[in-house]
Amino acid sequence: MNKIYKGSVAFICHPPDMDIYRGYIKYLKPDKDYNDKLLLKLFEWTPSYKITEWKDLTFDGKEYFDAYFIMVPFLPEMKDISLKKVIEKIDDALSISVQCGCKVAALGAFTSIVLQGKEEDYAKKHEIKITSGNALTAAGIIRSVEKCARDFGVDLSDSTIGIIGASGDIGSSCATYFGNKVKKMILTAKSKNSLEIFYENKKDFLQCEIELSTNNAFAVKNSNIIIFVTSSYVPMFNQDDFLGGTIVCDASAPQNVYTKMPLRKDVFIYHGGILSLPFKLDPGFDIGLASPYSFYGCQIEGILLLLDDSLPFSWGRGNISIDKLELYLKKIETISNLGICFSIGKHEYTNEEINKYKENIYKNVRLISIKN
Repeated sequence: MNKIYKGSVAFICHPPDMDIYRGYIKYLKPDKDYNDKLLLKLFEWTPSYKITEWKDLTFDGKEYFDAYFIMVPFLPEMKDISLKKVIEKIDDALSISVQCGCKVAALGAFTSIVLQGKEEDYAKKHEIKITSGNALTAAGIIRSVEKCARDFGVDLSDSTIGIIGASGDIGSSCATYFGNKVKKMILTAKSKNSLEIFYENKKDFLQCEIELSTNNAFAVKNSNIIIFVTSSYVPMFNQDDFLGGTIVCDASAPQNVYTKMPLRKDVFIYHGGILSLPFKLDPGFDIGLASPYSFYGCQIEGILLLLDDSLPFSWGRGNISIDKLELYLKKIETISNLGICFSIGKHEYTNEEINKYKENIYKNVRLISIKN
């Protein structure tokens, strides 16, 4: 059978937090120890560069592609770095992507936030297609929540979903999708005004009971399913903050929920927006994932766009319509080797562990009724 070569995709990324960055430096310089302030300053001065590449990747043994992992030397902890400097680094990363022959560039983590509203300009400048990957990330979150509810015996139609960071692109997409499928949603954001604007724009889809709030702790205590999709660069909660029976999808990078071993057995916390693959994407160092056979949905969207020209790109804010979301939800179902990965930190849940959670979640599930 002849191979069909579809081209190359660039994964444009940065370390999600200081711990991952320290691990990366240890990988590069195993015999050296550096002060954190020095590490941050050196990283700030470093231009973007290619880390590694993967050749002849395929889902089906028919269509093949290459992928390039490109580092934008940036960390959310860099409080003194200018926005202009970060944009310059992303601009350089896009130039490297084109030099590598990439047709699509997928922006990971904060790179998509920084470039928000400027994607079309940079796509034209570099003659490359750019995506934030938010549509596939939202689709992956939605499918994971549905699967958890189904496997754990949780009735979505009688559940309260709390979405922390609901005014963002991914959070608002999840809220729109679940708006006619659950009993109630508690939507939070830093700005009550942004939530009210979202509600006015999408109220035709929001047919369940809706509560808008800036109080994240209130949502955590009064929801039996919680989705974290914020741009916070520090943890907001830990695993002891949740009541028994809660399903917690933490899709933020860096993650919003601090977890440590042993994990609670009556609260299911997992890293949302992560998809499983039939091939390895292993750069050789820790990138915040439990398995080399899993990767971030935002960057897998770049692969899907390379393979299927009919799929829409994700960029801007509030541009993920229900129709666009449905395309990606269907795409997940049609690629047999693309699945939902359930993991937290470096721990990938086994089928046996998930079965135990099924018993504990079912026994402890809380169906919340909010008194107005």
